[in-house]
Amino acid sequence: MYIIRQKKNKYKLKDESQLNDMNGFLFGSKNKGYKIAGEEVTSLTIYNKKLASPIAKKQVDHKYGRLISLLTDLLVSDDDSGECYKEALNQIERFRQIIKNKYRDYLPKKELEVMGKNLSMFQKEAKNRFMELQNTLSKSSRKSSCK
Repeated sequence: MYIIRQKKNKYKLKDESQLNDMNGFLFGSKNKGYKIAGEEVTSLTIYNKKLASPIAKKQVDHKYGRLISLLTDLLVSDDDSGECYKEALNQIERFRQIIKNKYRDYLPKKELEVMGKNLSMFQKEAKNRFMELQNTLSKSSRKSSCK
């Protein structure tokens, strides 16, 4: 639970670029509003890493869980075209880029390494299955063209 206290700021901002240069964790969305202490808040930026870390961890865990369930569905499916393996590889790379750009500063390195190892395992499996599928398709096309 958080309490909002309105205090008068002793310091005045001399340069607006200082405020723009500060890196913070954007929490919430522009479209959805939250009510905190009776006031509507649309987008909230958290500048303290200790406060932003648990929120970022929760968001990453949720996205990671959805990704893992999607990857297991894609890798288990019986698709002869190989599109599911391409989609799995794309989703893995997309998730890695999101983590690298948005959440890396707020998550502990150990947790990032564990996620990276699991994702690399899924990535290897998807690549191997895609290569096997390509090999079987190329062998079958060679045999049929010899008739």
